[in-house]
Amino acid sequence: MAATWWSVFSALLVSAPLAAQTLPPPAAADRDIVVVGSRAPDLRKRLDDCLAASCKPDRDIAITLDLAQAQFEAGHYEEAQAALLAARHRTARFAREYPVAVANLFHASSVIAAHLGDQGREWSNALDTVSAMKAGMPETDPRVLMERIGLGDAYASAGLFSEAEVQYRAVAGRARKLGLVETEGLALLRYATLNTRLAAQVYAFYGPIARRAIGALLERREPALQPIVACADQLNIQLAALTASDAELDRLIARYPRQPAGAPSVLLHAPPVLMTATGQRRPNGTAADSYALFKEIPPPVFSANLDYMWIDVAYTIGTDGRVHDAHVAARGNRVSGTGDWPEQIVQAIAARRYATQTTPGRGRERFTFTSNMTIKTGSRIPIHSGIPRLVHADLDPDAVTPPPASS
Repeated sequence: MAATWWSVFSALLVSAPLAAQTLPPPAAADRDIVVVGSRAPDLRKRLDDCLAASCKPDRDIAITLDLAQAQFEAGHYEEAQAALLAARHRTARFAREYPVAVANLFHASSVIAAHLGDQGREWSNALDTVSAMKAGMPETDPRVLMERIGLGDAYASAGLFSEAEVQYRAVAGRARKLGLVETEGLALLRYATLNTRLAAQVYAFYGPIARRAIGALLERREPALQPIVACADQLNIQLAALTASDAELDRLIARYPRQPAGAPSVLLHAPPVLMTATGQRRPNGTAADSYALFKEIPPPVFSANLDYMWIDVAYTIGTDGRVHDAHVAARGNRVSGTGDWPEQIVQAIAARRYATQTTPGRGRERFTFTSNMTIKTGSRIPIHSGIPRLVHADLDPDAVTPPPASS
């Protein structure tokens, strides 16, 4: 198994367009937990040995995250959630001494909860991530503000777009007062990204908002903000691509710098994957502007199958920036017979356009088809609501830039 990371973008905007850009992570610098080749049984033994030796909480958390990652990739979401919950019981009280490790644990729990459709735990863990950082750091620490950006991501994941915008703008204002220019820039970029994603669905309303947000970032000249400005330039092309003809899209991509060997692939256009078609099309375009998982109103979704409704899509990116050989590389054991939604996702990925690059790239992404849990009237037992939700996670972010958004 290739080295993999918990993706900080895995639950963001899960029903909005699935489009990516190069973004700094909205989390502590050591958020990424690497898993290299170990299988779940081996990791379980390592964890048991660690606990038997009364290892330190940060070591306990690191091995647990490795184990949960392996279980998640194998499609055993409930087992991953149980492993994270057990670690929470053991280590949450150590947030003051190990704020980053405990915050990483809560973040991973939020990711798994999203894929299970457990919206309550998704939100509560996102909130707990901020609380864990604040337990061991002053509120003025930039890492605390970065976790608040992650909280905005969780709001966006749940479709609470106004709440997400409030969070991003509040962090930007707070960071500006504290002189944390990079944190301010990242919060503003998240705000611009959110509106660009929404513009793919309702361009007339969100397009102008996104254009102003991107333009404000492009005008910034502070040296520390130049990586953010470069991301805004990439986002600017993504926004322009929404209304460009095929020929204009080709010209936009040709203007973007060619990526050197070893650099991540940079996504410049991605037809969104939506639950239903919006009716919007790029003028004079020959490619579809979006891929609908349902042609009309989504039907109630085979709730008995939802626990195993996931696919992994693998693909390569040519030096011309076009996607080749997109295919379903793995799937949950109840996907068969549930419609053509896997094919729609594969086609959407195949239609992406990346920046030209010196060497080919590759990617592997997990898509989970679920629905949020709800309590049935007269019962305390949570069940799937039947309202579909598509959740995304990047499984190979070392090779391809992770998406910032979608719901």
